[in-house]
This record gives sequence, C-alpha cells and structure tokens, in this order.
Amino acid sequence: EKIINKIKTCDNNKDINQCLSEMAKIIHCDYYLFAIIYPHSIIRPDISIIDNYPEKWRKYYDEAGLLEYDPVVNYSKSHHSPINWNVFEKKSIKKESPNVIKEAQASGLITGFSFPIHTANNGFGMLSFAHSDKDIYTDSLFLHANTNVPLMLPSLVDSYQKINTAHKKSDSILTKRETECLAWASEGKSTWDISKI
Repeated sequence: EKIINKIKTCDNNKDINQCLSEMAKIIHCDYYLFAIIYPHSIIRPDISIIDNYPEKWRKYYDEAGLLEYDPVVNYSKSHHSPINWNVFEKKSIKKESPNVIKEAQASGLITGFSFPIHTANNGFGMLSFAHSDKDIYTDSLFLHANTNVPLMLPSLVDSYQKINTAHKKSDSILTKRETECLAWASEGKSTWDISKI
C-alpha cells in the first residue's frame, strides 16, 4: 500500500523511475522497463520508455529495429494477461527474424515477464521485469509478481499519463474552426466547400 501511495503522488518521470526501482525490489528483479506506444502515426509511433535495462542492450535494440520483431511487444498489443518470457523461448521463430528473447539473454536479461498495458487513447505497452541470474526460479518470481504488480499497475499508468500528457494537451487542442473543418471534411466536403461555409 505504501508504494501505491508513493506512485499516486509522483510529480515527474524521475519519481516514476524511483517507484519502478522499488517495485523491482519488491518482486526480486534486477531490471524493469515501462513502455507505452502511442500509434499517433502509422509510420512512426510515439514511444515512451522508462527503464534500467543495460544501456548496451537498449542501444542495440533500437539500432537493430528489434521493436518490430519483439514477441513481448506483439503479445502486448492484443493481450491483457501477464506473460512469462519462457513461453516465447518455446515458440518457433521465422528464420529471417531475429530472436529477440535469445539476444536479450545474451545481453544479461536472462529471464523475465511482462504485464501488458492498454491506455484510454489507444496506446499500448508493457511493464516488464527481468533478472540476470541464470539459476533464479522464474516461475516463482512470476507468481510473486502476479500477486503484487496488478495492484500497482493502474496507479502507475494513471500517474505516468497525468505527468506526461499535461504538457502535451496544449499542443493538441483544436480551435472551434479546426474542429468544424474536420467535421465537414469527414462528411466529404472539399476544402473549397469548407472555406465557403
């Protein structure tokens, strides 16, 4: 309950990062990643990430474009239930696609699990936790996380969105005329017709 109250009072991303660190300690994990993908653009979505993953891994992941092949990301798009990464180790992967899970393991993210996130504005993402110990009993950690993380996750998402959408709201508010023009355009009116209305 203490961590939930702390999450609810976060004022910035640094506070959220601190709460994520505390959450990882509660569930006995080394690493965490909180990511939300907003599909504002088909070509380039807006991706927000707060994590403590190894910097070398994050750089490689971004440069190699692994987002496109990441089974955790693909799972999180259309699921709501938590997932243990060992499920992906057993599934076959197309030969031409990189094996993101195996590459993550080679970078020190040996075991892990994720909790999908879905936001009110069509965003999706995940809260992932990982461990670097090969001998850790992942199923036990996953079970422990399943009793704790779902209680904290809604407050975490709410606080994150409150902090990170407050400054963006002013950029995305349309004037009355802009809204009117969009409404006419959706009815099939041309720009010339709309200019006369």
